[in-house]
Amino acid sequence: MSALSKIQAQLFDNNPRHLWRRYVVALVLIFLSVLVLNFAPKASLNTIEASADIIDVAGKQRMLSQRILFFATLAASDAGSSQDSHAKLRAATSEFVNSQKRLSEARISRDRATHHDDHLKLDLRLDEKAAAFVALAQKIEEDLEPAQRKTLITNLIAIGSTDLLSELDAAVQRDEGYTVRKVQRVKTIANAAFILALVVILLSALLIFLPSHRTIIKFLAERETFEDSLIEKNEELEHFTYIASHDLRAPLRGMENLVTWIDADVPAETTEETRSHLDLLRKRITRMNGLLSDMLAFAKIGKNKPNLTTFDLREAMEEVITWVEVPPGFSINLPAYLPTVTAARSTVQQICLNLFKNGIKHHDKKSGQINLEYSVKDNNHIFIVADDGPGIPAKYREYIFKPFQRLAARDVVEGSGIGLSITRKFVTSLGGTIEVLDPEAGVTRGTRFRLSLPILYPESQKDNPAWRASRGLA
Repeated sequence: MSALSKIQAQLFDNNPRHLWRRYVVALVLIFLSVLVLNFAPKASLNTIEASADIIDVAGKQRMLSQRILFFATLAASDAGSSQDSHAKLRAATSEFVNSQKRLSEARISRDRATHHDDHLKLDLRLDEKAAAFVALAQKIEEDLEPAQRKTLITNLIAIGSTDLLSELDAAVQRDEGYTVRKVQRVKTIANAAFILALVVILLSALLIFLPSHRTIIKFLAERETFEDSLIEKNEELEHFTYIASHDLRAPLRGMENLVTWIDADVPAETTEETRSHLDLLRKRITRMNGLLSDMLAFAKIGKNKPNLTTFDLREAMEEVITWVEVPPGFSINLPAYLPTVTAARSTVQQICLNLFKNGIKHHDKKSGQINLEYSVKDNNHIFIVADDGPGIPAKYREYIFKPFQRLAARDVVEGSGIGLSITRKFVTSLGGTIEVLDPEAGVTRGTRFRLSLPILYPESQKDNPAWRASRGLA
């Protein structure tokens, strides 16, 4: 595959996650077209500004030539202050020479750049006439006879009022013509750049944005179809789980009754091995019955909207402790402060019940304790349920939340292997998170579950700063 084909495959594939590549290309093209639209005319505008400056100086040059004539005539005669007239004549002549030099350099450079040889000849001839005009004006400063002075003034007037003036006017017209052509060129460039920008935007819309829009529409349609299919399959699976949990209970009850009858009917002299087998069968039935109950509970979680109530958290936790069969030597300890909260009471109690029972069930000693900690952080209720049991290795801290996954064999610790999965699903249904924390510094045993649930406010206290402050809420 060629490099161009690879680029096309990367830019125009139908993966919605890669649409940003098309948008980057479109933005780059639009940005470049805007740059061309902005800077292309500017290059010629600089030339136009220079030409406009030349026209301005050329217009002043015509005025200076007439001013020189006036002051030369005034200086040649005895009218007014002779020294004042000579000074003004020198100033006007000096300004005329400097302006003419500047105009000459600009015009000659322009004529050579544009290859206008005829204009170059005219500009050179204007320079010669201007030099002759200046030379005559400067001779006024010399000590001349009246007749010579009169002849000089006559020649100066002849040059300045006819030939030089017409040459200056012609030069200005050439400057104006050049500027007009430049303006037309700028207009053409601006129009071309504008058309180019429109073409780029149109092509971006047709080749990038429109296909991207179609890809998104297709993706959304496929996603909607997939979601509908997923919802349907989940409903079928939940329905199957619900039905299976109910339908399997009937034969299990029959088996349990049958074991009870057999146990009652067997003779007293039946061996211990037979009774052990019956006890093992009874335990297996009980385990299966518990597994079906947990499967049914797992399937029901999140089906209904949580029933939010405002309740005393300490009272609720104390009630949970009464539900737990706490063995001798074990204790469940609550913190000194537990607030009144707004939440789904039964769900919160079920979560804590599962964690309390889990800490006791998986403890490897005959005595231990489970501690509940409570705090508020970032508008979340934070519960930490900590025990002093054997702990959970870091590599299994996500594994334990998967359904039917266990760290201890069923014959060692009785259970369905779905308890923590149910707990996480309960937490998720409330918009919270649950995780296993690292042990505290210096502690080698124990498990610490961190439960985070969003704080829900009673409608009557939602905007009450005092109520929020009293609970340490932001």
